[in-house]
Amino acid sequence: MGVPMSRPTGSPRAQRAGVALLCWLGAAALGACSNDLKVTEIEPPNGTYSGGEEVVIKGNGFPQGRGGVSVRFGRREAQNVVVDSPSSIKVTTPAGDKNVAVDVSVVFDDGKAFVLKSGFQYIDTTQQRQTMDKAFNAMGGTKK
Repeated sequence: MGVPMSRPTGSPRAQRAGVALLCWLGAAALGACSNDLKVTEIEPPNGTYSGGEEVVIKGNGFPQGRGGVSVRFGRREAQNVVVDSPSSIKVTTPAGDKNVAVDVSVVFDDGKAFVLKSGFQYIDTTQQRQTMDKAFNAMGGTKK
């Protein structure tokens, strides 16, 4: 169970000191108090090679309410890039090559850049469907 929190009082410096103390007391072990800009993962880490799917880039310290974030999947630019919160950026995937893993690059307008090496895998859903059909038929099922 969490500790109830009251509204911070005092000067901004005193408020920051209180937050620092809370971080020092244990939340820092969970990484919850860091405001450092970082990119940690993409969810989901795969999608169809035709693109057009929404994915979420997770991390910390994302500048909300500002533009200036560009995202690339390999050499292709993502569309509809939106900083949804300080910990998530929503994007629409561009089309890619079948069954290829690509680096995901995130570049902020202040020049900071992050790369998730082989962070996204483009998949061929027709190949998945064929594999599923084979498994289904092997189990004695019939297609309609």
